Amino acid sequence: MARPESTSIVDWPVEQLAEHEPWSDPLADWPSPQEQGAQLMEMVKATLEKRNRGEELSRMERTLMVGTNNHSDRIPTYSFFTDGPANYYGYTCRQVERDPKLHAEVVERWTDEFEFEALGEGIDSMNTEIEAMGLIRMKFPENAPGDVKIRLMDDMDDEEALDFWEEAAEKFNPFTDGRLPRRFELYGHLVERLGKQRGWPVMAAPSATFAQTVNAIGFKRGFMWMRRKPENFHRAITAQRKANIKWYRALKSLGVTFFITIDAWNAIPNFRPDQLFEFEKPYVGELISSVAPNPVIYFYWGLRLAGEPDENGRGGWVDFLERSAETGTFLLTNLAPDYYTPPSDDLKLYRETCIRLGKTCLVGAKDEVLLSGTPDEVRAEVKSIIKRLAPDDRGCCVIVPNMIPMGTPAENIHAWVQALKDYGTYPVDWDCLNSDD
Repeated sequence: MARPESTSIVDWPVEQLAEHEPWSDPLADWPSPQEQGAQLMEMVKATLEKRNRGEELSRMERTLMVGTNNHSDRIPTYSFFTDGPANYYGYTCRQVERDPKLHAEVVERWTDEFEFEALGEGIDSMNTEIEAMGLIRMKFPENAPGDVKIRLMDDMDDEEALDFWEEAAEKFNPFTDGRLPRRFELYGHLVERLGKQRGWPVMAAPSATFAQTVNAIGFKRGFMWMRRKPENFHRAITAQRKANIKWYRALKSLGVTFFITIDAWNAIPNFRPDQLFEFEKPYVGELISSVAPNPVIYFYWGLRLAGEPDENGRGGWVDFLERSAETGTFLLTNLAPDYYTPPSDDLKLYRETCIRLGKTCLVGAKDEVLLSGTPDEVRAEVKSIIKRLAPDDRGCCVIVPNMIPMGTPAENIHAWVQALKDYGTYPVDWDCLNSDD
């Protein structure tokens, strides 16, 4: 089906960096996931031996540990979205997004200066795939992430829209389409500079299928399809997953270490858990398995909205975590404000649930403390989270700022990482953790 002519977008430019070529799976000749998994487990075994000897682990080794549900020598931390780091070094979002070499330099400088295990790029990562597929047009503020400007399927009837979508997914080649070649160049720099030269992990940040499906058609049509024409939504998300799998596999072929994919703002805050159980979670597993055995973080914001567990610690937000565990993600999330807002503020039950399900836990702490607090308040925030996750001493925990807000003082970021070094070691030093410092 030909792309439609629309007077509303004639003067809205589309950036195409390369000539479109047919898609060819870059992992077709790679070893099987089982063979790759066996190689990975040899690395895990060697790292466990190193950890058990009491030696300090590298950033890559800490990532390997939590990615395979083993505790590290200390709690690691990661961050995503590079708009804050770009501003920190004196650049606008658009300057960094348009210059892959500069973008890689910002990621490397930030990771080096503040000792995070990894920083995932994410200035325009929410919609670049559906833009490259020709489903939307985007607007690009100079110093904010890009967003949807026009949806090309709004004037199509349902059948036309679905036919158009399926054809776009079939044709889609992330190596050549839209602005994605620029992101491939960025990841090429990151793999070379961080991975090969420094032995650091490289975190890729593609978007999530459910979020992109909703963004491509809008909330109104998405809700209508769920309520009245569920077969349409299933058909749409199946097409979008096909396109997203291409993007994931293309990124893996570059040599990235692990993936983080975000359904945060299009998931629990806007849809009921039963809608997500029907229309979103069944499509996650195949996406994650398409890059196995590379670990994939598939996380949500809004856990507190999933309901209260019963007296036995089942149902409500615990049920949501159980359903999330079935997707194949290696961790379960409890982000701000969920970790301190009832009913999902029971970090002990959260931690016990992660252990029962064999998953690493991730707590995303208060951005406002990092932005506006003092270094002592930042340390207290990290210490409080670790103590509230007690009494477990097993590890497999990641604590992150949900993002690095623009304008965050450098001393607060240093205080964050130092607090993890002071309080987040394994085995836990309870005397230090219970001290009044």
